[in-house]
Amino acid sequence: MRQRIVSLAPSANIGHRGTGLTRPGHALPENSIVSFVAAMAAGADGIELDVEITQDGQLIVMHDDDLVRTTNCTGCVSEMTFDEIRACRLLDGEGQPTDERPPTLEEVYDAIPSPALINVELKVFGPDCSTDTTGADALVPRALEEVTRLGGEGRTLFSSFDLEAAELVKLEQPEYYSALLLGQADSDDVDQALLLGQDAIHPFFSIAAATVEDALDSGLQVNVWTVNSEVDMEANLDKGTTGIITGFPGVLAELLAN
Repeated sequence: MRQRIVSLAPSANIGHRGTGLTRPGHALPENSIVSFVAAMAAGADGIELDVEITQDGQLIVMHDDDLVRTTNCTGCVSEMTFDEIRACRLLDGEGQPTDERPPTLEEVYDAIPSPALINVELKVFGPDCSTDTTGADALVPRALEEVTRLGGEGRTLFSSFDLEAAELVKLEQPEYYSALLLGQADSDDVDQALLLGQDAIHPFFSIAAATVEDALDSGLQVNVWTVNSEVDMEANLDKGTTGIITGFPGVLAELLAN
């Protein structure tokens, strides 16, 4: 089995978009520098973020295909320039603008020191905020180039729901870690991940224990998302998962400590 990116027992604590989704009662915007830093301070071993490509070919940390939910701007990420998006401000849980801008990967890697894990989810969108199966050809090489420039090899785990994007990571630079993101996963998904040369699967947290065992026996890591209750955290620790992606890294840190 390939060595874990973060070698822990029993499971790596990965902050989902930092400290979770932008939500009422939560001051920190998702996918923001302050949220990533807060996740690490709460005891996370690393953070998960989303990256997209702008109209002018630049990378921006953003989950949605448009800016409406998380910023004070509107429009599709793929149809706006980098400078236009950087002029926006991220919203807090009450829908109010903060001082935080949508970050760059460089800002993230500067804020989260090595050897902390950075899970970069590759979001492939096309014009008019549509899913574009050809978009991986633009996004993946650009993301690999940038992470390499930032010295991220060895602590970066790429992941994607897009099969082409996940496979392209390994074809372009096999030394990087890559994971296939999944919903409800079974043994067929394990086989597909192996066929695509992946190092891990990232399934929904309700994955069956038998499927976790199958994946681990096949040499894959199993990092589950998004696990926000103690009950579900404990259940996935019992399954032997190698990583838990959570919006509550402080809760998971306490659970692991005990």
